[in-house]
Amino acid sequence: MSDAALAVDLGGTNIRAALVTRDGTIRHLVTCATLAQEGPEAVIHRIVAAVSEVVAQERPDPSVPLGISAPGPLNPTTGVVYFATNLPGWYDIPLRDLLSERLQRPVMIGNDGNNAALGEVLFGVAKGVRHLIYLALGTGVGGGIIAHGQLIEGTRGVGGEVGHVSIDPSGPRCHCGGIGCIEAYASGWAIARDGELLVHSERSTTIRELAAGGPITAAIVAEAARRGDASARAVFERAGRALGVGLAGFVNLFNPEMIAIGGGVAAAADLLLPALLETLPRYTMAQIYPDVTVQLSALGGHTGIFGAAARVFYAEDGALGTART
Repeated sequence: MSDAALAVDLGGTNIRAALVTRDGTIRHLVTCATLAQEGPEAVIHRIVAAVSEVVAQERPDPSVPLGISAPGPLNPTTGVVYFATNLPGWYDIPLRDLLSERLQRPVMIGNDGNNAALGEVLFGVAKGVRHLIYLALGTGVGGGIIAHGQLIEGTRGVGGEVGHVSIDPSGPRCHCGGIGCIEAYASGWAIARDGELLVHSERSTTIRELAAGGPITAAIVAEAARRGDASARAVFERAGRALGVGLAGFVNLFNPEMIAIGGGVAAAADLLLPALLETLPRYTMAQIYPDVTVQLSALGGHTGIFGAAARVFYAEDGALGTART
């Protein structure tokens, strides 16, 4: 059992690497640009360089594994990234084996949403929780499901795609190709899309003024809402209701102790949570609802790093959390 793990957070913009101890201490954090447009080989080279810098400073034993939080559908058993929308050219990349060969140490890979759920249980607000629904609200909507201390990943390791569960067969088209997905309502791109519609229909001068001719983002729509723009507030209320309906389905299926919400869009929790918390009990079985609490993630910008380390510790320990009395 390792006392520490090397950890890599592979994002579309940045690569972050560090050594993480079991008590949650991050040591020698290295950050570099992903430069994803240069292709898989160049990105993998930068991952190796970042990890090598951490190793040179911290000198972990060669047996200490490397955990990776990576985007896109991937198989944690084979270590293959099927594809990643924010990483051009990433199709069927055997990332685990490539890194293991170059770094000469064990490598464990997991989807960033699933890893974040593991990290929340080991290091965040869900410590000790054995039944968790984790939701990552960012540009897209990811997450993970933990039941009885086990991460639910499915046959090909792609389980836990909570953002791509449809809550409305007549709803908007999602980037995944589905219709009415949670992501099509509550992601950063969906909120930005709704903000653009408000501007084009001349229902929000505040959003137009804040954008000042530039791209409309979820953060701009949130700022407009906080300035009292009723149409912008309605966008977040709609997203919150969608989250409430979707999460109620997960609560009814898995009877979790906690729902933890992280990701960049979670910074607008003051706008999302009222509608979510109002909607959730209306669609949750009365016998189950009292068991669950809703919490915001405590991991912040280190979610990917903690998640990558948690992937290693979870693989070594085989389960998470301790039973509640």
